[in-house]
Amino acid sequence: MQFLKKLAVAFAGMLFMAQAAFAGAPPVRIAVVPGGGSGIEQEIVDRISNSLSANQNVALSTVNPDWYVVCNIKEFMDQTSGQIRYNGTVLIKTTGGHIISTVAVQKYNQDFSLSPGTPLNKALVDKAARDVISGASERAIGPIENAVTTEMETREKVIQGQMLADQEEFDGAINALRLVTPDSPHFQNVRNLMEEFAMEKQAKENLARAQSLIKSGKSGQAIALLKAIPAKSRYKGRASALLASIGGGKKKPALAKNKKPQATASNGKNADLKALDKALELEKKAIENAQAKVRSQIK
Repeated sequence: MQFLKKLAVAFAGMLFMAQAAFAGAPPVRIAVVPGGGSGIEQEIVDRISNSLSANQNVALSTVNPDWYVVCNIKEFMDQTSGQIRYNGTVLIKTTGGHIISTVAVQKYNQDFSLSPGTPLNKALVDKAARDVISGASERAIGPIENAVTTEMETREKVIQGQMLADQEEFDGAINALRLVTPDSPHFQNVRNLMEEFAMEKQAKENLARAQSLIKSGKSGQAIALLKAIPAKSRYKGRASALLASIGGGKKKPALAKNKKPQATASNGKNADLKALDKALELEKKAIENAQAKVRSQIK
């Protein structure tokens, strides 16, 4: 199992280079974007981006991000009742659609001095918008940074586990991955990787046991163990070579069966003539019997 290939399967959108294992896991690439493209949403984007820029485990980029932080603002104004309402949400999700966290803030103001035909109090409107911008950005930073910490721990454990597996230390690899908690969005992928390492461990043990059995002259048991190694295992090639060396991978030649002579045109023609002669002979006897019966009746 190749390191880069496995992590490409385990983590959609995450490309780990093998040499990164020696320098630590790569930072989490995050794209902070406005959901509706409004200026108010952009202010939340700017505040979150400024806070995250100081985090060495975060790389702010809209190019091939691992996560999206989507900032939305919805406003509701009622000219008649004087109600001013702003709803702000910040959604943190992976490129695969896994929701990491959601933050929601609401600000409500009431313009009691509203006179018929006059616009809403601009100061109240601006204050509601500012309160939502400030509240949404501040509340979002904590969950994002906590999620980044969990993500980095997961990446480091996966790299550690993969390195141990490459050295055929499968127990150590499984134990390293066992520390990944359900808080990680990659929890199920990590569990699948643990199952693969367990399969490789069993395949390795079967191969070693088969080699020992062959030395003891117990080729039959060895063949059964070698054939039990899955096709996707890294040990399948060695198992197939060992089977071939003891003849376990060869099929027994099929016993030759007695073949019936193929029918030829002349054989078919002769058979038809014989059948015709027999039919004529039977017809002749039937005529003779009929004539004999008639003669007996005349007498």
